[in-house]
Amino acid sequence: MSEEDKTQQAPEPEGEPAQEPESQGTQKETKPSKPEDRKAPAPPVKPSPPVAAREKSDQPPAKAAKKKGPTYEDLVDDPLLESLQEKFSEGILSGQSFLDQATYTVSLGVLYDVLIHLRDDTDSDYDYLVDLTALDYLGDEKRFCMVYHLYSHPKKSFIRVRCGVAEGESVPSAISVWRTADWMEREVYDLFGIDFSGHPNLKRILLPDDWHGHPLRKDYDIKLQDQVWIKEHLQIRKTPE
Repeated sequence: MSEEDKTQQAPEPEGEPAQEPESQGTQKETKPSKPEDRKAPAPPVKPSPPVAAREKSDQPPAKAAKKKGPTYEDLVDDPLLESLQEKFSEGILSGQSFLDQATYTVSLGVLYDVLIHLRDDTDSDYDYLVDLTALDYLGDEKRFCMVYHLYSHPKKSFIRVRCGVAEGESVPSAISVWRTADWMEREVYDLFGIDFSGHPNLKRILLPDDWHGHPLRKDYDIKLQDQVWIKEHLQIRKTPE
């Protein structure tokens, strides 16, 4: 280079050296942040349930429908019911089935004859009185209901015979039909006050002879019991709470 060219060249300015431009492929260096400056990552946002689902969850669960229990059904094409109706006519009031057990309702006027027929008739042959009890339907015209549970050993069959009894009416004793009716009738007399005509020894069997009232009647106040008897025999003055 000649001396003339050197004089025409501009001198470089003094100061900081010029920075080289960053290339496109390089990234700018950053200082690591302090621990206190770092933020915890935000938890993932769960998607909200649909509106219909939320409304459904707010409603109380529907109650399960109660199963219908067994009910009494009228007997259809029942040979025993047909034979009783043929023999005793209007004295047989109804025949029903409950849990596959037959129940025959008869009037008080034919009760004794029906029991004898069920014992002696070869098509029936109910030779065993399983139980004898009563029910109190307080307020009904026929307040009491006698119930006889009969079993046939030869036929392995079980039935019930029912009979409505008004208060003050007497029921014919079944002792002459089945001897087991003796103490059963005394128990019904003791607890319900139902009279059995023809019973040879009708007296109380559970409570004292001079006890007042019959505890299984629905109008019997169990809280009071027989305060007269308790005071007289136990020297205790019993009062209800």
